[in-house]
Amino acid sequence: MKALIVIVCAAAAVLLLLFAVCAVVLNQLISLKTIPIPDFIYSLIAGNDGPDKFEQEAKEAQRHFETLPLESLSINSHGVILKANLLLPEKSNGILIIACHGARSSGLGEFAFEADYFYNNGFTVLMPEHRGCGISGGSFMGYGTHESKDTLLWLSYAEKRFPNLSIFLLGVSMGGATVLMTSDKISGSAVKGIIADCSYTSAWDEFAYQLKKSFHLPAFPLLYICDFLCRITAHYSFKDASPVKCVENSRVPVLFIHGKDDDFVPFYMEKELYDACGSEKEMIAVDGAVHARSYHQNSALYEQALNNFFKKYGSKTAEVLNSDK
Repeated sequence: MKALIVIVCAAAAVLLLLFAVCAVVLNQLISLKTIPIPDFIYSLIAGNDGPDKFEQEAKEAQRHFETLPLESLSINSHGVILKANLLLPEKSNGILIIACHGARSSGLGEFAFEADYFYNNGFTVLMPEHRGCGISGGSFMGYGTHESKDTLLWLSYAEKRFPNLSIFLLGVSMGGATVLMTSDKISGSAVKGIIADCSYTSAWDEFAYQLKKSFHLPAFPLLYICDFLCRITAHYSFKDASPVKCVENSRVPVLFIHGKDDDFVPFYMEKELYDACGSEKEMIAVDGAVHARSYHQNSALYEQALNNFFKKYGSKTAEVLNSDK
């Protein structure tokens, strides 16, 4: 009997420790306010290294972006205040882009390097700030679950304010997953196409990949416990954040972009998303690009891919998009 009690107590202690570890992991994955953890743990995560001097260049690019004509917006989503920045060009080219940033980023930060491309070519750009990431309300990120629903609200706003503009959705990383998760829900809207840059197939797949790649651990039991805790605290499952399921019934053309050297969201996920997509589709692979750095790595290729996509599917295009660049 004593041996049984010891075994039960030891098992309970292990289980409590597992839940405690998973609670910390979940906090790092979804919470606005994260618990400080040692830097060496971050260094283990695959894909965290970016190009040399990237952070410095990104800050300078964002400062420049902030000098352009920007309008601050806000909407109410069931009691949560969502905010956005709107770039207004001197002369519109007939296209509005709703640009969705990645996890723990911001619109101005994520798309800072594209600022001059957007502004000089006449794009109107609406950049939502996702809930749980910063200046918008909310305590948790949803990896595309609630972000996609919020994006549909911003889409409704854009359609009412800019009824004569053709709309495209653009997203990077979690933002890419977000726009893909709207692809089966935008029937009858002004949306002409979606551009998804380095999206994962699902949050579950992404976290399982990181467990294996970075920590050499299987999905069970850690990911299962994290998902259980996520359903309790944030009311969604990692399996709900599944762009690969949504694109099966996509109602608009999709352009997939991914860096070949991405080992944060692995490059093979682009092919899986492309193969699953049920609408017209295109795929661009950027040599030498790590996660969310495809534009930085090869802006000429990136811009040409966008221009071709806009010309092909947009009902209105800028004169500059009709010229050879």
